[in-house]
Amino acid sequence: METGSVTKTAERLVRTQPGVSRDLARLREELADPLFVRVRGTLEPTELARNLRGTVRQALEAVDQALEEGGGFRPSESTQVFKIGTTSAVELLLAPLLHRFLESAAPNAGAYFFPAYGDVTPVEDLETGAIDIAIGRFDHQARNITFFPLFEERRVCLVRRDHPLGDKRLELADLADMRFISTINMLGRDNDVDNMLKEHGLSKRKFPMYVSTLSLAPFAMQGSNAAITLPVRVARILADQFDLNMLELPEELPNRMYSIAWHARWDTSLSHRWFRDAVISMLR
Repeated sequence: METGSVTKTAERLVRTQPGVSRDLARLREELADPLFVRVRGTLEPTELARNLRGTVRQALEAVDQALEEGGGFRPSESTQVFKIGTTSAVELLLAPLLHRFLESAAPNAGAYFFPAYGDVTPVEDLETGAIDIAIGRFDHQARNITFFPLFEERRVCLVRRDHPLGDKRLELADLADMRFISTINMLGRDNDVDNMLKEHGLSKRKFPMYVSTLSLAPFAMQGSNAAITLPVRVARILADQFDLNMLELPEELPNRMYSIAWHARWDTSLSHRWFRDAVISMLR
């Protein structure tokens, strides 16, 4: 699935190409499906192969966890890669803390960040093992998903230091007139601010630009009147680094609770519990 090639798969497994081909032939016979078909020189998975991938990955990860924890989990010896689904704002807040922590406590382990919507629990990714934990403003209603509250946070607005609005607390009418930058995963989606404007009969916010990650927004804001909204803790980091001005949003906008979520099957896993406890400690 990852290489699209029998030859590259053999190299990764340190086996011969005929040996991998024989194993693939046996799988095709057992499952009565070609599993992979050649398309422009690459092996493309069939629908059955795609459907099996999540289940197989989950099973293999469970075996890996069981083997690693069989003699007790030792962070200093672990080679696990922990996968985190969250927004670029939370990633900006967590990544430096987590990198320093792993460098000290588990130098052979790793962490991968994957983009996720801040207000939608990525149930499928948690179920299949595509991610180990998710962090966001979740509604806590997903089946077989464990939630733990992290922190309540208000959102603020960042603008350049000499923005025409100065230091005033913004009103809803101001937000309807301003131009904003957001991340591309929010294209076509409304958040708390947009919903509040709609409730008060005001026009939608204007988004002349979407960037791939929030950390790029301050560069795009230079020399313009564009603004971004984000959690206050993240805003303080960007404001200090890029000499930006932080404006309070209208009082009508409520604070939101951020939570960490994981699939219930990892509730008792030693390595998973060690990792999520570390993340909880950093973000609380």
